[in-house]
Amino acid sequence: MTHPSTRSDDAPRPGFDPASLAPAALIEFAGRQRWFAGRSERIAGARIEPVGLSIGGAELGELVVQVEGGEPQRYFLPLKAAAEGGAAHGLDAGPAAGLLADAARDPAFCAAVVAVLADSGGEADGALVARRSRAAADRLRAVAEVPAAEIKVLSGEQSNTSVGIGRLGILKFYRRLRDGEQPELEVTEFLTERTGFTGAPALYGSLELRRPDGSRAAVAALFERVANRGDAWAVVTDDLVAELSGGAAPAERFDAGGTLGRRTGEMHAGLATRTGDAAFDPEPLDAASLERIVDEARHEAGEALDVLAREAERSPELRAEIDRLLAAREAIDAWFAGFESLAGGGWRTRIHGDYHLGQVLVSGEDAVILDFEGEPGRPLAERRAKTSPLRDVAGMLRSFDYAAFAARDRLGADAGEVARAASDAWRDSTAAAFLDAWEAASGVSLVDEANLRLLDLFLLQKAFYELRYEAAMRPAWLSIPLRGIVSLLEKRQVIR
Repeated sequence: MTHPSTRSDDAPRPGFDPASLAPAALIEFAGRQRWFAGRSERIAGARIEPVGLSIGGAELGELVVQVEGGEPQRYFLPLKAAAEGGAAHGLDAGPAAGLLADAARDPAFCAAVVAVLADSGGEADGALVARRSRAAADRLRAVAEVPAAEIKVLSGEQSNTSVGIGRLGILKFYRRLRDGEQPELEVTEFLTERTGFTGAPALYGSLELRRPDGSRAAVAALFERVANRGDAWAVVTDDLVAELSGGAAPAERFDAGGTLGRRTGEMHAGLATRTGDAAFDPEPLDAASLERIVDEARHEAGEALDVLAREAERSPELRAEIDRLLAAREAIDAWFAGFESLAGGGWRTRIHGDYHLGQVLVSGEDAVILDFEGEPGRPLAERRAKTSPLRDVAGMLRSFDYAAFAARDRLGADAGEVARAASDAWRDSTAAAFLDAWEAASGVSLVDEANLRLLDLFLLQKAFYELRYEAAMRPAWLSIPLRGIVSLLEKRQVIR
């Protein structure tokens, strides 16, 4: 159910004109924010485009950053006067206005946003629309009663800002604004309200910016807060470190393979539910669809191999494996070409799109899946596109490989060959349990050779993507995707 919202509340408007803020100050401010995606770009300018609304004493606006040779990047930026003494996320607005702060980190502003969602609301220049979950009205009102003292920004968020509303809700601000339907909102709503899936937090409501030109972008969403032990990455690696170091087994060891496999399969079964909604109904994985998937994987592999060729001199300890992989470039390309015969089987559905251990909360002995946004760096159209659910499966299997390495890395000098063998055995047994449970819950057969080959394709594509990332960001971890690629290609006898 959608209601025009919000309110231009009774709090005084900030004593500054957002449109007059100096570009240099805005660029400097943006460069300090974890959610800013343009750090590696050449910035030509920046400005604030006011929304024309105030909530909780903060002026709503869009930070528009002009990148040389590219489209402007737009970010949601509510601003309010900062407290005396400065602010870690402050913006120097000059002598007239003084120091401003990112209001998304301010408890009073967050409380006001939740109140906007909970109240009936009314038209406010047509600039902002509140969309509320009909089924969650009572819970939404309870979240709105949480005092500001219990509202805290959560750590660890990269591309967005997440705020805990007591123990009841998570308020998420989408910082990079993308025009169109936000995948996280529509997928969460579909799974939790139109299927029987119970492994995701409920969506309570969202705020969407509507511009005069008719374009729209989600700026915030409120989700159920689920009691948990932490994300699956932290829980799994902690458990594995305890095992590898010879300590006592954790009293509540998480069954990563079986539980995640079951929940992932249930998620994919839910996303394959036919409801008559064209945005979600499954479609055949036809020849054209498969060709796009293979072309994307081949392109990723080509770029990664180019990076690897430049990396060889910097990684002498990996030189033998690098040379072996580079020598097999033609054989790898021929392997991709062999996928033409797979057309005509399987289905395309909506998927999670950015699936790994960090996207799952461990709640008791169960798992709760989060962040159905897809890869934040991709356009919305790509994130909303239907594809094989095996792409998600590959993402989690690669995450198990990373967890095994990370656990050994935490042990440092104590991680000898015994620890390596034990962590590899954990990875393999966890992956096998995951696949068994996923197959049973999803109804997708992995006895089918075509599905196994398609899973290999997604595993290889993911590992090549990881290789490019590690070469640029964490060269010390380059061996993880490199050895994963070599192992897979050996299994398929592409290299010997």
